[in-house]
Amino acid sequence: MDLDDLIVHLEKEKQETLEQHAKRPCVRGNTSSSEEDEEKVVEDTAASDEEEEEEETEDDTDSDSDSEYVPFTPRRLMTDEEIREHRRQVAESNGFDVDWFEGILPGSIKPYTLTEANRPPLIDFSKQALKVYNESNNTTFIFDKLIKSNAQCVAGTMFYITFGAQSGNIHGTFRARVWEKIMDEGSQVMSCEKYIEELV
Repeated sequence: MDLDDLIVHLEKEKQETLEQHAKRPCVRGNTSSSEEDEEKVVEDTAASDEEEEEEETEDDTDSDSDSEYVPFTPRRLMTDEEIREHRRQVAESNGFDVDWFEGILPGSIKPYTLTEANRPPLIDFSKQALKVYNESNNTTFIFDKLIKSNAQCVAGTMFYITFGAQSGNIHGTFRARVWEKIMDEGSQVMSCEKYIEELV
């Protein structure tokens, strides 16, 4: 069995385990047999139903409360076809152009939504990477705009940031990998390269 087959096999086992756990009832307390478990679930459900009825009669204004149980449905794992496509995209773009996949794959690179809250740190990371690029290449590019970002969970987060920068009449599109370390240990530029250059 080669590595790809092993990964696919392990992912299938994980998916089956997640599905089994999603089907199990919530049981409180330790019981010794499955019959006692079932009785406990029934007793707990009956007791909680009575409590809910009492609460509803006491306070009718709270009819949309959090008492309604919504079962957790885990997202499915990536299919074999999605895994192959994800790997192809990562290999071709070095992680910078990767689509969103419905299934999950631990450690995979995913598009990172740009919001008002997460734009400032990404801009800071871009400027940090551009500083390293300028020092290494004796250039004077100035950050212009954030274009997009992908992210990967590592010991923290690895960001694959695409941004624009300008130096005189030259506009460049840059790609930088910046590792934001866990436990507030700071960040580290892993790579920064000019991807596209054009005259403005």
